[in-house]
Amino acid sequence: MVEIEVKANLRGITDKLGPQGMLRGRQALADQMLADMNKYVPYQSHALRKSASVAMDGSAIYYNTPYAAAQFFGSNGKAKWVKGKEPGTGPRWDKKAERSNIKVWEKAFLRGAGIK
Repeated sequence: MVEIEVKANLRGITDKLGPQGMLRGRQALADQMLADMNKYVPYQSHALRKSASVAMDGSAIYYNTPYAAAQFFGSNGKAKWVKGKEPGTGPRWDKKAERSNIKVWEKAFLRGAGIK
């Protein structure tokens, strides 16, 4: 299993939103991140992509297969990374998605929190 922690730099915004606004913002952010990362997740049988879930509070994204860590980190000592069938897929799909989607993620948090 792989857990991707959802972190956001929210300088000063926490006090303005309150707990419910923060929760809704984190949930919206994690949902958007999961959707945007999907195309970078190695694909062979859909199992890894289908195993993904978001923590109820939006604090993490989970990939629940025995080989998720090997695919995410490149190897886990037990399983080796296997190249996906689609171009652009591979280890550290969170970083790949972040490079092209960070602005979208910021907007998703703000919309979810009720700011925009």
